Amino acid sequence: MGILVWLWNFALEMFFRSKLIVGLDIGSHTIKLAKLRRYRSGRVELVAFETDKLPPETIVDGRIFNFDAVVKCIRGLARKVGVEGADCAISISDHSVIIKKINIPKMTMEELEGCIEWEAEQYIPFDIKDINVDVQILNPDAGQDTMDVLLVAGKKDIVRDYKSVAEEAGLRPVVVDADTFACQNAFWLNYGFPLNEVVALVNVGDSEINISVVSNSITVFTRNISMGGSFLTEEIMKGLNVSWEDAEKHKTEGDDTLSSSAVFREVQKISGCVSETLVTEIRHSLDFFAATTINADISRIYLSGGAAQMSAFIRAMERRLIVPVELINPWRNIVIDLCRFDMCQLERMSPLATVAVGLAMRFNGDRKAKESGVRINLAHQERNARRSRRPWRFHRLPWSVSLWRYRLTLAKD
Repeated sequence: MGILVWLWNFALEMFFRSKLIVGLDIGSHTIKLAKLRRYRSGRVELVAFETDKLPPETIVDGRIFNFDAVVKCIRGLARKVGVEGADCAISISDHSVIIKKINIPKMTMEELEGCIEWEAEQYIPFDIKDINVDVQILNPDAGQDTMDVLLVAGKKDIVRDYKSVAEEAGLRPVVVDADTFACQNAFWLNYGFPLNEVVALVNVGDSEINISVVSNSITVFTRNISMGGSFLTEEIMKGLNVSWEDAEKHKTEGDDTLSSSAVFREVQKISGCVSETLVTEIRHSLDFFAATTINADISRIYLSGGAAQMSAFIRAMERRLIVPVELINPWRNIVIDLCRFDMCQLERMSPLATVAVGLAMRFNGDRKAKESGVRINLAHQERNARRSRRPWRFHRLPWSVSLWRYRLTLAKD
């Protein structure tokens, strides 16, 4: 009887599983691709996770300079995972995104979408024609007949470039997110946002640090710092007089052999100095948040990103901020088949995987779903624009449908 119940539950889960899309994180040095499967029971299963490195200076400060290299890397990952032609979610760095929390008169989501461009013009220092805008209502009842809204704007040329490389590689980008919110969605999946607590999520990438503070599941503060792991690479290059490739090797692998112990100690010294500089910048941002917000006591800081793995950085964070600090585990609430995946390797890649996992939790059209987390989609505006320019479709005419069916019949023959 127990076996029959298990088989029945398994069949229901397989039938009612929801279709997620592929998460594609295009980083400055590494591209990460993740695919998840979510069931109606709430269970989330890892289907695939792969990474590949990009040549140096392929992407600098969020801008793509070597399109062919990025397309080749994405196409190789998609072929390896078996997701060619799949829908995907991509994210752009916070270098290219403006995030504002604004307070506006209370209205419905439909009304807000109708006037969002006018509202955005008051807060965005760019021509509204040059940006894609999306919004999410944070607090529908902020008092005095107003509501709090999260306004996000991304430059159209950046959004277009990232979508283009994904499309050239054979994928269909249907969601364009921001790194900050992808990290939040990955955290929500694995930890949930504790009530009556304030947590800070710090994503330390290669060229930037994204900080977001969340209180009661609401984003209350965001800040971007134009400094990251590449700063350590540059300092190692100067200190040891080595190439970029050798500096990256010293940074990521280390070398504690007897013959190179002096080099190892020098790298550790440089890493400590760089970590202090990065933590100082983070502390300034969190101090500003504390000075401008009521009940701003942060209970815990969660780190993600490749550069967050530096032991000196974590020690400096705990010492300077006097707050518990830990690395986000993006696999915490995800079912992983140990026969298919090397758990030790996944754990080593955990900080790098956070954004990709957050993107892989999206699905086409989830912007209007009643989901927790931030569901920004900067591709939404362009899709609406295309629909508005195409009020009717050729294949809706009766005679064209018949021709189309006839063509299908010929193809079968």
